[in-house]
Amino acid sequence: MKRQLLAIGQDDGHDTIKTCFGYDNVTGEYRYGYHKSKASAGIQQVMSVGSQHSSAYETEGQQFTVAGGQALLKTMDTRMVNYPTSDLNRVLVNHALADVGLGDQELYLVTGMPVDQYYKDSAPNTELIERKMKSLSKPVTRIGAGAPMAKVVRQKVVSEAIAAFYDALLNPDGTYNEVIKQIIGRRPVAVMDFGGKTLDLAVVIENVRGVYGDRSGTGDIGVLALMTKIAARIKSQFNLSNDPPAAYVEEAMRTKQYEFFGETHDVSEIVDTACREYLAEAQSFFVSKVGDGSDLGAVIFVGGGAALIRSALGDEAFADVFRGKRIIASDPEYANARGMWKFANFIVREEDRTVEVPAAEEQPAGGRKKLAA
Repeated sequence: MKRQLLAIGQDDGHDTIKTCFGYDNVTGEYRYGYHKSKASAGIQQVMSVGSQHSSAYETEGQQFTVAGGQALLKTMDTRMVNYPTSDLNRVLVNHALADVGLGDQELYLVTGMPVDQYYKDSAPNTELIERKMKSLSKPVTRIGAGAPMAKVVRQKVVSEAIAAFYDALLNPDGTYNEVIKQIIGRRPVAVMDFGGKTLDLAVVIENVRGVYGDRSGTGDIGVLALMTKIAARIKSQFNLSNDPPAAYVEEAMRTKQYEFFGETHDVSEIVDTACREYLAEAQSFFVSKVGDGSDLGAVIFVGGGAALIRSALGDEAFADVFRGKRIIASDPEYANARGMWKFANFIVREEDRTVEVPAAEEQPAGGRKKLAA
């Protein structure tokens, strides 16, 4: 007897863990989880109103406390080279899975890596991919009361930008988006993923035959650097002693307002100027890889950074990067996770998502397991 694993897509980024764990055909909405990639080493005394779950975990002898809405809690910097295979990443991934209600469920988990890590000499970096999957296979235990942990039974790692392309190509039921299908049938399509630590660019070959390695790559200019710049300018302009917390800066990017000493101040000029400067850096990186992009069919913009820039400047701002056909993903911060979910459900073979049920777990005709003699 066989049992099918629940297929999950998770974009385990340096800034945020986005999880896609289903689609509601009635409401036409995806089921998402959104968790900031913030945790402190050791066990911290934190509280969350209404929550009965401990956010402290242990793995491989290391203890961590995942931050919730504590904007002033000092947390670990995720912008490290070994983040995809780290104990910190493993804890954040497992916390997010349990927190969206997947505890005790057996999963087929698809995660991702930036272009420069996923590919090595234009081929998948199998050594690093295997290390990441091995890392996520190690156990994580909750310290204290709370929901049980999910069970990652099988895995797949994909390039984050390619996952975002699958999101654009496939509808929620696995059928093709005909507009994207026609474009990729004639011309390459580029995906620009504005992530936390990195800016990813992948140029997908016609008919989805892979990527053009020499025209794809990763720039170390993620949106966290943009937020750091905005924080520094707010601090300087208003003569503040404290560094503005990242959560408050992100809010300022969305609202153009920043509150300090209990009063709200307009920071639209700071936000707009910094975003334009950031887009100029993105455009420079784009040109370094693909020139003017005149031979591309379209550029798809995704990622949490794309969502922030859209909220600050609107869709037309992306013309600063590419003046041709631009596609800004719906809810761009979830594009990678959606693409990973679609990959898991519609690209991965069904037999790869099924496992044999041990005989001891099979239900007899009467409905209950037989007891051993």
